[in-house]
Amino acid sequence: MISIVVCTHNGRTRIGPCLASLIAQEHPPEYEILVVDNASSDGTGEMVRTQLSSSFPSGVWRVIHEEKPGLLYARLAGLQAARYEWVLFCDDDNVLFSDFLLQCPQVLSQNSRIGVLGSLGIPEFLGPKPDWFDRYSSSYAVGPQLRDDLGGKYLVYVYGACSIYRKKPLLELFQKGFKPVLSGRKGKEMSAGDDVEWCWLMQLMGYQVGYSSKLQFTHKLPASRLTWEYYVRLKKGISGSAGLLSSYTFYFSASFRSIVSFAFHYFFKTLKSVLLYIKYWLRWMGKPSKPENQVSFAILESQMWAYFSQGKSALIHFRQLKKHFGA
Repeated sequence: MISIVVCTHNGRTRIGPCLASLIAQEHPPEYEILVVDNASSDGTGEMVRTQLSSSFPSGVWRVIHEEKPGLLYARLAGLQAARYEWVLFCDDDNVLFSDFLLQCPQVLSQNSRIGVLGSLGIPEFLGPKPDWFDRYSSSYAVGPQLRDDLGGKYLVYVYGACSIYRKKPLLELFQKGFKPVLSGRKGKEMSAGDDVEWCWLMQLMGYQVGYSSKLQFTHKLPASRLTWEYYVRLKKGISGSAGLLSSYTFYFSASFRSIVSFAFHYFFKTLKSVLLYIKYWLRWMGKPSKPENQVSFAILESQMWAYFSQGKSALIHFRQLKKHFGA
């Protein structure tokens, strides 16, 4: 049994194929569809009701309104409303293969410690495919992820699109007062890292992160997301949470988890980011010409400013990790 949570913001023109793929699932287990309308102003909710009501009785689907903008708040609303043990987070531009839900129980039953399961995204280009896409495709939530098995002793993650979470431990953690530090996308903002955080939280609770290529979906990529300028902005957004996420990497790997030791760790990470940025700024004089160097420079710049601006929040969050997971 699985709850499918589709988070959408002004997705009226995108969400139709996604919903159609949920309706067309072949021999699925018992499931429900929860569409979280996240502060939309384009009539997305009404469009969803019209499409789903023609195929399902009202008990199988619901539209939930979450007025606080941000993917985090939409996913939290879906997690809290979900009835079943497993929650599939599906973006409004994802189209599930017809056997996706049929495959889910078979894959999930392979390991009782699985907490998060990633799937295989296949790009569908709604504009010309860039020459550089294959090299950098992983940033678009497509392509293989971890090894095709379950487990791993390091902090690992899968992309949020069409990822499946064990509901109970994650929901109980949030109900105890734990507050995620990353809010995810907000409208056109390119902030990211919330999928990383949720995967790492599951690992800190003793669960494993896995991936299966048997679970496949199509990720629709419009022409506006296939430009080099968009890709560079995307990488900057992904790197912009480096300071906050450092609280997790230090907590997971350090044998001595004091506030002072984390503060020193954070200081040296900040210093390193500054020195790396200066090194490559001098090499390229702030204007790298090669595309791969442009990406590297954008990442270095974004990480540097992240460490500078997120120190206080990272320290507060590290305290929260110690409180909820122990010293």
